[in-house]
Amino acid sequence: MATNFPNNPSNGATHTFGGTTYTYNASKGVWTAPSGGNFTGLSDTPSSLSGQGGKTLKVNSAGNAIEFSSVAAGDGQSPVVYTEPPTHHALSTDGSTTSIQMQAVDPEGTAITYGIAYANATNARPAQLVADTVINQSTGTFTFDPSTNTSHEGTFKARLSASDGISSATRFVNVNLAFTHTLHWLVIAGGGGGGSSQPSYANGGGGGAGGYRSSWNSETSGGGGSAESPITGDLGNVYTITVGAGGNGASASGVGTDGANSSIARTSGSSMTTITSIGGGAGGFASGSAGRNGGSGGGGNHYQNAGGTGTANQGYGGGTAGGAPYGGGGGGGAGGAGQNAHTNGGYSGGNGGPGVASTITGTSVERAGGGGGASAGTATGGGGAAATSPGNGNNATANTGGGGGAGGITGNQSVTGGAGGSGVVIIRSSVQATATTGSPVATTVGGDYVYQFNANGTITF
Repeated sequence: MATNFPNNPSNGATHTFGGTTYTYNASKGVWTAPSGGNFTGLSDTPSSLSGQGGKTLKVNSAGNAIEFSSVAAGDGQSPVVYTEPPTHHALSTDGSTTSIQMQAVDPEGTAITYGIAYANATNARPAQLVADTVINQSTGTFTFDPSTNTSHEGTFKARLSASDGISSATRFVNVNLAFTHTLHWLVIAGGGGGGSSQPSYANGGGGGAGGYRSSWNSETSGGGGSAESPITGDLGNVYTITVGAGGNGASASGVGTDGANSSIARTSGSSMTTITSIGGGAGGFASGSAGRNGGSGGGGNHYQNAGGTGTANQGYGGGTAGGAPYGGGGGGGAGGAGQNAHTNGGYSGGNGGPGVASTITGTSVERAGGGGGASAGTATGGGGAAATSPGNGNNATANTGGGGGAGGITGNQSVTGGAGGSGVVIIRSSVQATATTGSPVATTVGGDYVYQFNANGTITF
């Protein structure tokens, strides 16, 4: 015996046949039955039914032929997003449209419908847009038409959705329209190389830290200077980033080298003076020399030679070498002068000057510490420590601008100084960059975009 199911049923309608009650699910367009339902003799509409212990029943137009197949294992699952949209999106300021994409698939094979909502009380179109967002339902592409009115500058949050008619997957995107941008920055030069020691003289001076300049909040620059002004520029500006290399440590009979400068330079748009931090001075070397001048000065070497001087608002001077038995001075740091070598206790070098801590990346990090003087001078803020026994000085940590540690000795052995740490340039902006080169490390912190350059590159806003 066959049965005809009702035409145009409403959701939740029931139909009983052969001792089994079927319920209509309007969202899926199927009649469902409890596990073990009897489907014998079913025909006509609709074209698919669910039941029989997790099987799908299909009825062809002839009315009596019944076909069973397993229900998909993902039955009832939410759509799965396989093309993630960005968390932040910058609108163009010339009125040209921009697009983002979110693509999803439904585990049961149901067609996906994409939608957008705005995080305001009435879900009204934000002032930053002059037309409703256009959605390509085939590709999951959302196209924005931005305002060119500068009074509409601002940010809104968009909620993108992918629905299978039962459940949805959602993603949030912060969309920004900005006609100018403000850049906070931290520019640290490469640290100077540590000094060397010769037989019977524990006299190498620690390398000075690279110059340290900052505009971030109220944090100080190096050398006790105040935070400087951020950069305000027009969109479309390109900035060239130079990250200074650390200086080489001195060889047993040679001179160590100063660290190289780091800088930010605007190469298009309105003019701006280049921001430059000076490389750290090398530590005094071999049989007797003063520390070299730099962003922070290198420590003095041998019998009471002076440390080098630092640059105003970038770093401090290095420490003075001791008298017999000739400990080396510590290299200057961005946060304080290098210590003088101890005048008693034998070969005891001065500690490197401390660095300065900054939270521009969202985490407090101390950088630009001076290198330790020979022998046994310690260091912080990325600076290299001097050898605590006969041996070469320690290298400073890369991308901190720390000074290299001095070589230490207690006998007939020549040693070398440690290398200074390379510098770093960090930019924090309320606007997302449109292009970068040099592979900066990009993160978001508190709604800002942070770009850390560990090597030369460019950035465009």
